[in-house]
Amino acid sequence: MIEVAVIGAGTAGLVAARHLINAGLRPTIFEAAKTIGGAWTPSSSSAFSRRSADDDSNPSNDHPARKMWFGMHTNLSKYTCRFSDWPWSESASTFPSVEEMHEYLQSYSDCYLDANCNFQFECKVTNVEQLEIAAEGLSLKNGQSCYNVEWLDLKTQIKANKDFGGVVVATGFFNTPRLPSFLENYSKTIDEQQSNDLGNNKPEIIHSSEYLSCEALRNKNVAVIGSSFSALEIAADLSQTASRVVSVVPSVPWVMPRWIPKLESLQLTESSDATAHDATMTILPVDLAFYRRTEPFPQKEVVQLDSECCRKRHEVLRSIAGHKQQRSPLGEPSNWSEPPFVAISDEYLDLTREGRIEVVHGRLTGLNEDGSLCISNSQTIENIDTVVCCTGYTPHLHNFLSPSILEKLDYDPADTFSPLTLAWDVLHPSLPGLAFCGMYRGPYMGVMDLQARLAAGVMSGGLSVDEYTVQSALDTAQLIRKTSPRAQFPRIDYPGYMDSLAELCFGGKCPTHIFGGMVVPSSYQLDEEISRQCSLELQKEILRGQDGTRMPKLILQAILGNWTYDRHIVHMQTQKVERVSGTVKYTKYSRTSPQSTKEDDATAPIESRNLHENPVLYREDGLFELTPTQKFEVFREYEYISKYDALEIYFVEGGKRAHLFLSLKFVPETRQSDDGYWVKATSDHLCIKDLYSADFRVKLDGLSASEIVIKYRVVGPSKDYESTTVLKPL
Repeated sequence: MIEVAVIGAGTAGLVAARHLINAGLRPTIFEAAKTIGGAWTPSSSSAFSRRSADDDSNPSNDHPARKMWFGMHTNLSKYTCRFSDWPWSESASTFPSVEEMHEYLQSYSDCYLDANCNFQFECKVTNVEQLEIAAEGLSLKNGQSCYNVEWLDLKTQIKANKDFGGVVVATGFFNTPRLPSFLENYSKTIDEQQSNDLGNNKPEIIHSSEYLSCEALRNKNVAVIGSSFSALEIAADLSQTASRVVSVVPSVPWVMPRWIPKLESLQLTESSDATAHDATMTILPVDLAFYRRTEPFPQKEVVQLDSECCRKRHEVLRSIAGHKQQRSPLGEPSNWSEPPFVAISDEYLDLTREGRIEVVHGRLTGLNEDGSLCISNSQTIENIDTVVCCTGYTPHLHNFLSPSILEKLDYDPADTFSPLTLAWDVLHPSLPGLAFCGMYRGPYMGVMDLQARLAAGVMSGGLSVDEYTVQSALDTAQLIRKTSPRAQFPRIDYPGYMDSLAELCFGGKCPTHIFGGMVVPSSYQLDEEISRQCSLELQKEILRGQDGTRMPKLILQAILGNWTYDRHIVHMQTQKVERVSGTVKYTKYSRTSPQSTKEDDATAPIESRNLHENPVLYREDGLFELTPTQKFEVFREYEYISKYDALEIYFVEGGKRAHLFLSLKFVPETRQSDDGYWVKATSDHLCIKDLYSADFRVKLDGLSASEIVIKYRVVGPSKDYESTTVLKPL
């Protein structure tokens, strides 16, 4: 049996080994850490310290190159973050945590690899050299050895080497943290700062891979550098504990939440309003909303975007975002003729608008002697204790691939976008027996799965790819590398890229089932039962997105901000009209103290509510007009909370939540108009002896609210009036 070395036991390495075994090959996996998981290995370090990533003596089980932070969840759902033939448990979070991701990978390894794979943990590969052989094509012939692999046993510090029939490089794109060049030699740490004179105010510099917890930076002034998912999410995480959070953004991405509403129109009868119609809203994970097939399988992959295509993509993202991002300190991207960038964050925009995150537009260009940060456009940021650099990674292939291999790959270590040339990011005709898995930036588990199938099929001889097809794929790779301006990811068309790989692996027989045009990994395999189960899961997900349970949280996010209001109160018996007008602020609670021991204690202080309740404070300040000459100031506060399928509104008295006022339930249908769509919630509530019939309507422009109408019909022994309040954004 031909033995193949797999470098890395993260996501890519595990799926590569799985398909090598299926192809009749024997994988040996080299992993520098003590366990599988790669980037998804939960940190065993203290929440307040972290050992150097480059320290070979690191005694923890942490991955040696990078780590996720406590509390982080995936930015794509479990339907995309999975392998084609290994489903998640029903109890898994829709957006899994780091711990859940590691458990998923561990269960995959336990099932498919342990009995058929030679794991070499705490073994760091130091060199891979191509042997001089008479190879034909890309497959492994007659069991001959093609590569010599050298490694260092980190436990014993003993070096060893062995010849292998093939090698799969599965270290991934996000291997080695990258800092701006002027910070590469900056080694200031907290310990050094404390040991120096008190007058030395230079900040600590860490990479996002070293960020572990917001608790580690409690009461600090922190600058977060970057516009990526990690930059925005770390800034949001820090807002819970840091004294000050400054987000330095070199470019402006479109910021999308993890849940996206999609409308399906239901036409009314001829007698209906001609400018509006009913629609059903489905709230879906962002990846299920975005990654849809536009053509029948196989969809041709798009590898370049002209200015018109870029503009159309910006327009789609703007229609989803509504005016929310435009009104935030971040603002919207300005150049719509270039490819859009997207970052996923549920909280970032709201936190910037509320002033809990400061936004500075520009690039970090240096540090002054007094420790202040130099930002482009002659800006300076002072009094910063820690700088978190979310400045990306490099694959660092020159650490272990020989110069002759790197030359054939046209490797450029300075190119952080596309540093090497490969057919389908997997193969090179000059390097038979060598394959890459996970050398890809984007929604990656489905891609890794297909890359692994392709690599294993070609190495075993089960798949044959002609020279013309390989050369065409290499030409495409070169075209991508030369693209200007560059997109967020080298492969900009996820469905098209998945189909291109699947066509190679399955010869047009796949995917077996595609529900609603959604592109998910489980469609890209030949087991009809697995695909059927996935379709059922997606159907359930769609039904959950329509049953109203996700609407309260969506609305709470949409209404945050400052509003003007105008209220008319009509006393039904006398037809007397009273008017109240002023301003309303919907805000998140700015801080959380240690959690209450009684989570549902209605008298607990507002500031001690648990974050998972997503409480929002309604603060109203206005003038009550009894007559044109009789006016007096009024204010009131309510607490809005999302509870399953209800939007609950509580009275607030003395800064504390008091008794329940209303429990609003959203109706399934929405009402669509030319400039948005209306969602409605209703409630009938007996308050002592008075019956309140409430009608709460919100007009949505994408993810942001553009108008709110609140109506109460109140009937009781001494009350009979109707109150209508119209809120418009400031």
